[in-house]
Amino acid sequence: MTRVPNDVEPTLSDLRAMLADQGAPDEVLRLVDAAIDVPDALERLTTAGFVQPVADLAMAFLDAFTPLLEQGCGPLDAELCASEFLGAMRDNADPQDFPDMVAAMIADAEATGEAEALALARSFAVLAPPEVRPVASQAADRLVATGLKDPRWTRTVGKPTVGACFGYADPRGAQEGLALTFSYGRKAHAFVLLIDHDLGGLKDCFVSDQPKAIRAGYVEAAGEHGFPFREYTPEQARAIVADALERDPCPVEPDQVEDVRSNLALLRQRLELLPEAAPTALDTSVHRLKITLRGSKPPIWRRLEVPSATPLVRLHQVVQDAFAWEDYHMWVFDTPDGEYGMPDPELGHGDAATVALADVAKAPKDRIGYLYDFGDAWDHDIVVEDVVQAEPGLAYPRCLTGRRAAPPEDSGGIWGYADLCDVLADPEHPEHADRLEWLDLDSAADFDPAAFDADEVNEYLSRQAKVLVKE
Repeated sequence: MTRVPNDVEPTLSDLRAMLADQGAPDEVLRLVDAAIDVPDALERLTTAGFVQPVADLAMAFLDAFTPLLEQGCGPLDAELCASEFLGAMRDNADPQDFPDMVAAMIADAEATGEAEALALARSFAVLAPPEVRPVASQAADRLVATGLKDPRWTRTVGKPTVGACFGYADPRGAQEGLALTFSYGRKAHAFVLLIDHDLGGLKDCFVSDQPKAIRAGYVEAAGEHGFPFREYTPEQARAIVADALERDPCPVEPDQVEDVRSNLALLRQRLELLPEAAPTALDTSVHRLKITLRGSKPPIWRRLEVPSATPLVRLHQVVQDAFAWEDYHMWVFDTPDGEYGMPDPELGHGDAATVALADVAKAPKDRIGYLYDFGDAWDHDIVVEDVVQAEPGLAYPRCLTGRRAAPPEDSGGIWGYADLCDVLADPEHPEHADRLEWLDLDSAADFDPAAFDADEVNEYLSRQAKVLVKE
């Protein structure tokens, strides 16, 4: 069925065009063609069952809020219901139109005067887009003024106490598990998040009423994989979640898609409750780095701008993207403070997730090393050329320039790569055909060691780039 907005007055031709755009059947269009004006067309369509009256539609969606009127309903129950409803709405809305759509739904609900409308308005006053929350709150107040009584949960909804935040991440920094705990009185719950830095941002999120079990599971999983289990301050947790939410969600499995859709509105509200760390100059400063592949002749290098606060585990991924490495092998940073990579007591490697770029290379001319693939030994020299303030509106990390293509994975180190270039440049070389096949190339012309494309590098870097200073 079709709903025709009641806040616009289309002409008869406008109405017909709108219905045609929606794929209305010929029978509907014939009824419009037979009408003398818009009210006549709407009456004909309603009588034929093609348009559902606004009041009927409002009552239909209000059924979802009936459980919020039951005696045992608590604030978290109300939040989960509203968040799931808003998620379903968002799936069918243009992002720019979504706030107006929610505001229109609040108005339609209020017009029914039903108790379910009050439950919707009170829950939307907490979880709707921020610009719509006052609309919901005012509608709820008007409904109370007519004699309706607020459910008990309205006194505390949206105001849980912030608790512990904890989690673990794989040392490569690709995926991160994080739990944020909150409580309404003695009833605690945890927001459980899976963040995928490679795919985008939020991969999964759901609410559990067993935060102690979640913690125990995290500790066990971290131990099994040799990952460090971490306690976060609320400020640290907020920064991690805010960073993830700046990127597009990336659920993969059907249950992850449903979890993200149903819980995203509530997660955004919970993020507002976490305190924000006071900004520092480090938060908006950028290290300009020149990264050179040691021993390469002619030199293979990249000039990048990277947030100064970037953990070394994320700088590892920046280098991988800048040099088109595939992250197949072990790696380590060599710094004045020691070696950092995947935590390994036997190798003496510290945890690269706990140290930032600015901690080990503070000023211009400071340098650190980065070794990728302990077999081929791709050594990189990383030199700080400058430390500057981020430009408003620009996203970092970003590649400014560079020179020459990076060697293919597993090509034997810098000397093996030089030999590969010589073989491919000589069609008569006995290994020429084998090397082309190994590279999956049809012709040596497809291999250009002098090629470099900064735009291509920045496309890879965009997966983790963020704006430090808004315009």
